[in-house]
Amino acid sequence: MNIRFVEAFVWVARLKSFRAAAQKLNVSQATISGRISSIEAEFDCRLFDRAKHDVVLTNKGFLLLDKAERLLNSEQDLLESLKHHNSIARNIRIGVIESIVHTWLGDFLTQLKTLYPNIEFELTVETTTHLQTLFAKGALDIIIQTDPVLDSTVVNTVLSPLEICWVCRKESELAHKEVSFDDISNLEIITFARDSQPHLAVSSMFEQKNVKPRQVHCVASISIICHLVQRGLGIATLPRDAIINEIERGDFVVLDGLDAPPLLSLHASWQKHTDGKMKCVIVELAKSVSDNFKNG
Repeated sequence: MNIRFVEAFVWVARLKSFRAAAQKLNVSQATISGRISSIEAEFDCRLFDRAKHDVVLTNKGFLLLDKAERLLNSEQDLLESLKHHNSIARNIRIGVIESIVHTWLGDFLTQLKTLYPNIEFELTVETTTHLQTLFAKGALDIIIQTDPVLDSTVVNTVLSPLEICWVCRKESELAHKEVSFDDISNLEIITFARDSQPHLAVSSMFEQKNVKPRQVHCVASISIICHLVQRGLGIATLPRDAIINEIERGDFVVLDGLDAPPLLSLHASWQKHTDGKMKCVIVELAKSVSDNFKNG
């Protein structure tokens, strides 16, 4: 049996879509259908119930899936044992949230290229929600974001979190004095995308203080948040390390007297079945870089 046929079957089963599997493997949907039909002919069985609207495995399909995944893992182990890891020329699709871009992404990619000189990476910067959607569709190999992916086929590795702080511009009347949540409730507050960890944290902190903020603006871009703060359009919650230059120059001032928002948790997530060892090495590198960054 052609190993590529097995690979097609595994990805259709994982993604529950012939089209998504075709996009993942960079082939046509007709090619995927042909490969599945060949396996079914060889084993004289149906792998998917085509009478249903969704792509659903048959009982025999479920039995074959575990063995097919083991076969792919064995193939990957063989390939990696035959070549030194730094000679691998491969494309890896990585998705990150913007907080990583403004902190340790540069160090991570530099070390990644040192480890795998021939690797080519595709980088996607999005919110956690969008990254997890792309990951579920098979459009990304590794994502680094705020929440674990709850799927039995996914490995989640906890990375070092980022400190979040309240900041205002240096000209603000709140700069260099102790303030309370009552003091800032009448100001415009800028935080990350709606329903993100920082946004939910801001909402929770005001609720705990029994204070209702006048306006809370949700912005997905750190650069835009910084621009708005500099223009005097509000105060913001931002990762301290992402704006350390602005703080050290005195352009931004960390507000005194307010409880610090919760740390921004980070997770690296990857599918454990395909290219598992390589992805594991890359994720461990991300963990090492995030730990070193946190410890200065």
